Amino acid sequence: MICRYCDKEVADGSIFCSFCGERLARKKKGKKETVKVPEPRQLPSGSWTVQLRKEGVSITEPTREACLERARATRAGYVKIEKAPPKRSLGETIDKYIEDNKNLISPSTLNGYQSYRKTRFKAYMSEDISSINWQQMINSEAERYAPKTVGNAWDLVGLSLDYAKFPRPEIKLPKKRKAKRKWLDYEQIQTFCEAVKGKPYEVGALLALHGLRRSEILFLSAEDIDAEKEIIDVHGARVVGEGGKMVDKDYNKTLESTRTVHVVMPRLMELVKGKQGKLVTTNPTTLYGSINHLCKSLGLPEVGVHGMRHSFASLAYHLKWSEMTTMQEGGWDDPTIVHEIYTHLAAQDANADIETMKAFYNGQNTNKITNENEKVQE
Repeated sequence: MICRYCDKEVADGSIFCSFCGERLARKKKGKKETVKVPEPRQLPSGSWTVQLRKEGVSITEPTREACLERARATRAGYVKIEKAPPKRSLGETIDKYIEDNKNLISPSTLNGYQSYRKTRFKAYMSEDISSINWQQMINSEAERYAPKTVGNAWDLVGLSLDYAKFPRPEIKLPKKRKAKRKWLDYEQIQTFCEAVKGKPYEVGALLALHGLRRSEILFLSAEDIDAEKEIIDVHGARVVGEGGKMVDKDYNKTLESTRTVHVVMPRLMELVKGKQGKLVTTNPTTLYGSINHLCKSLGLPEVGVHGMRHSFASLAYHLKWSEMTTMQEGGWDDPTIVHEIYTHLAAQDANADIETMKAFYNGQNTNKITNENEKVQE
């Protein structure tokens, strides 16, 4: 027989349609309905709804009678119950990923994830991941935070969704602006080194000028410096971990980061002579701020600790080191940064050469200009 409501074929003699749940057989007069369901309630919209707790579903229909009929058909088993998947909020999904993988994540990355969990996408953390408008969430966050910050926070969301085996949505992230790298040139390095003498953070600053990362500087002990061979054994890192506590790792950022660095400053050897234990015990933020404060007072670019590392690369270029040697001493596994610095400085040299030729055609003393350019490049 054919259901007169949905036109589907059902078994002959069916009382209810197994597809739409409508009653097909007429009720017999005087016979009470044996399937009992709760009394429906009317919604503000005018529709009627009833919740079948035993079956775990709710039914909503335009009229009270239709709501009762469908509820009875559902309870009688004539309508297939398709339960919605259990709800998982975005916050719960992220918490699950962090908790299950915290022993596999580096302490600094874990600290960053926990920070993102508390401060990013806050308006969406309690929402079910199956109902979130992801692009709207990204757009909302992009109005308040830099593209890089939004991208980093989304990385955590994406990893958490992958771990929960939830399809990662296709979204468009705000375009990141390429950061302008800062460093000191060879003359500015000399000015800085003279001014930093005797400062509490001098050792940290000089280690940064040897190409060490901040985490490597904070991990370094006097015992890691071989005074006879004048080399530094870089083999670990101290980072900000869970709860803002400093954590020592016996490995570096990359495989290339574990390396031997040659001490090129006699002043550094003087400072570490007779020392024991950690060479730099100051707060990482204090080291960064102290270097910037001194740079500002000298009229130099405020490069921070990481900019000192790039300054090491700029000096290496000036002294005609190969990119390979610079990468090995600085522990770079990706040549991009070193090559970018070398290319930028090479362009400055090329500009000086062009100015020399222009002077020639303008009838100026090219020997004088050439000598001045050579002094700049020395």
